[in-house]
Amino acid sequence: MTANQDAPTAKVVAVKKHAEGRIISWQGRIPIFDNYPFYDVTLQWKSKKYFVRYESQGGYYPEAWGVGKHVKVKRERGRFILYNGDEAISAREVNVHDCAYTSIPTPSVTPQVPCD
Repeated sequence: MTANQDAPTAKVVAVKKHAEGRIISWQGRIPIFDNYPFYDVTLQWKSKKYFVRYESQGGYYPEAWGVGKHVKVKRERGRFILYNGDEAISAREVNVHDCAYTSIPTPSVTPQVPCD
């Protein structure tokens, strides 16, 4: 018996890939990206929607987490643990409005996520 066998499931409602990564700086009005892809995943869990961010340095996204599929999950403080088979992968919860518009340079000391 594996640790995730009794884990509840969440339905993957949407997946948004950010192929260029985060905005790390601006050259005038042009954003410069870090080129580390990540994914914003919308989960339906216990009658509520949650937005989590799965980071993937190489761009890999598990096929088992496709839209409409049910994924075993465990919720912890500020993050979800998503299971890909027996592998437990952390994805932090994010605010859906946590983004920067690429048409308006926004000074920031941390990398920003572009709004689309």
